[in-house]
Amino acid sequence: MPITQKHGDYVRKLITSGTRSRAAFVLKKMHPADIADLFGTLTPPEATVLVEILFTQQMADKVLLELPEGILPEILERLDNDRAVELLSSLESHDALLFLDALPEDRRDEIMQLIPTLKRHMIEQLLIYPEDAAGYCMSTSYMSVNKELTAEQAVGQIREQSEDVDVPFYVYVTDDDGHLAGVVPLRRLVTCPQDTTIRKLMMADPFTVNGNSDREEAAALSRKYNILAIPVVDDNHRLVGVIPGDSLLDVMEEEATEDMYRMAGLSEEDRIFSPVSTAFKQRFPWIWVNLLTAFVASTVVRAFQGTIESVATLVAFMPIVAGMGGNTGNQSLIVITRGIALGEMEFSSSLKAIFKEARVGFLLGLVAGSVASAVAILFPGSTDPLLLGIVIFSAIVGNMGLAGLLGAAIPLVLRALGRDPALGSNILLTAFTDSLGYLLLLGLGMIIIL
Repeated sequence: MPITQKHGDYVRKLITSGTRSRAAFVLKKMHPADIADLFGTLTPPEATVLVEILFTQQMADKVLLELPEGILPEILERLDNDRAVELLSSLESHDALLFLDALPEDRRDEIMQLIPTLKRHMIEQLLIYPEDAAGYCMSTSYMSVNKELTAEQAVGQIREQSEDVDVPFYVYVTDDDGHLAGVVPLRRLVTCPQDTTIRKLMMADPFTVNGNSDREEAAALSRKYNILAIPVVDDNHRLVGVIPGDSLLDVMEEEATEDMYRMAGLSEEDRIFSPVSTAFKQRFPWIWVNLLTAFVASTVVRAFQGTIESVATLVAFMPIVAGMGGNTGNQSLIVITRGIALGEMEFSSSLKAIFKEARVGFLLGLVAGSVASAVAILFPGSTDPLLLGIVIFSAIVGNMGLAGLLGAAIPLVLRALGRDPALGSNILLTAFTDSLGYLLLLGLGMIIIL
């Protein structure tokens, strides 16, 4: 059951009053994710006390794993090296990497030398992979048996393996040289006749990813085939690890965040709890891009200054034309970007998708243009309301149709150029829809009304 504000205030009161034993008793009954929420309400000294209590109750690793990336560095900064080593030694290797990444590089190297040799070796095995590779986020804690064993022998061998495995649903089958031969669901293994061989039970040739493959490939397999864990193999098809379900969900979330951020020209380092200086540095370059594109739209408006002076009513409809186009284009942009991210788009269907979005934009423009032109005809102060209505209708229909086309085309063109389809696409789209909207409205006004 999630904690309430009242529960959080009570725990904070216990921490500030110095009754640590009582606070520890209460914290032991709470879920780690709920305890992590408390850090957002505590002052730095109070957070330090809470971390110390968590260490005494052997809960620090589970709770700190639940912290947002922006808060974790602040907490780790207040830990001395002994506590940091204790924390990293208690974590699975792929979780330890998350904490190492949150430490300054100079301190990271220092702490790595203090970690026990076996654990350090396991962490270093993951560090050989790039951060976006499948091998970087895999776990080496899983159940595996030889394919020549019987079910009874395999169950006995599993009992001898670690109880705290990251992948409790599957048993991976290997040969004498460690090559992955198949996978057996744990339920099938424990319910079959004891003398059944693993070779007969296993599902051969399971879906795998290479350790150097992009982690998105593993997430795509999990999403498409509803697999709870993806085995990771080396170039010789030897099993080197498994990406568990929680890590796959994290990958999906991170990739979705990456696409969403890039559409707006943001960096993944820019989070709620990021320092102001970090947010400023990450956003500043795109502000220049945005300013440049705004000047392009402004140049279009200045080119029709005479038209505006003659038909001042057009100014009132400029934000409507640009805004409707921007909204329509953004919808197409999201649909296409999502399709690319989920592997739903093949290049052969790109033109079909572009023209489909253009047709949708055109039809939406017909509806919006009809309403806007009706308002324009009734607009007070217009010298020729009928011609004004025709201009507004044509500008909205044209801009929304082009916005649908551009919203679909921009991410596909970026992909064809080998760039991330989401990279700044929203900013580019806004530049096009604003400029084209103004050009259509003012250009048609000059041709039709004047």
